[in-house]
Amino acid sequence: MKDTVEVFFHSQQPYTHLNEEDIAQFKSGRLDFPNTYFDPEKAHQLYNQYHEQYAMADEAGLDGIMTNEHHSSYWNMKPSANIDAAVISRITNRVRIAILGNIIPINEPVRMAEELAMLDCFSNGRLISGFVRGGAVETLQAGIDPTENRDRFEEAHDLIIKCWTEPGPFRFEGRYYHHRVVNPWVLPVQKPHPPVWFPGGSSPESVVWAASHQYAYMNLGALIGLTRGAETGLH
Repeated sequence: MKDTVEVFFHSQQPYTHLNEEDIAQFKSGRLDFPNTYFDPEKAHQLYNQYHEQYAMADEAGLDGIMTNEHHSSYWNMKPSANIDAAVISRITNRVRIAILGNIIPINEPVRMAEELAMLDCFSNGRLISGFVRGGAVETLQAGIDPTENRDRFEEAHDLIIKCWTEPGPFRFEGRYYHHRVVNPWVLPVQKPHPPVWFPGGSSPESVVWAASHQYAYMNLGALIGLTRGAETGLH
């Protein structure tokens, strides 16, 4: 059996109508950078440009398209990866759609499970569902205690998987999420659920968590020393 390499296309979809002088006036290019610099008409043109790139990637025969979620960022105009994935599902025919990923500690998990199931139905089973914990900015922007991030992530994950795999209605009482009735009508095409990928920054805890669930783990932008430290921590 030959090893194969799959090629996925990804765009951060930045708001490009800025310059270094604009950004340099503020301490941070995210939480401190005012949204008065945003022009919806220019964003409309950019979104359509990025969507044309998606269609071209599909026509060129690439294996997949990746999208993601960020907040308060001029370099990523995608506060909802699911909306972007819905566009991808409509304007493409064959590529797999990888969400890398949805920041589930700051999103409502039952709604997330429903939206992802819709996407899998839209695309007829082309969805790859990536779950991420999100960076510090996302946690602060959502008003969540950063020390709760990992626990929220794991509990939200468990509820999403339960929505996909356990017949409803059922009750869910967790530490952070409480639902007297969970009964999502829309369920994913792929069984038992869409493939789950877990991008992270190479912390040993994240690598172990992904391995324990048999999920594909993606090491995003980690330094070599940090990566080696994570590998050492696994032994």
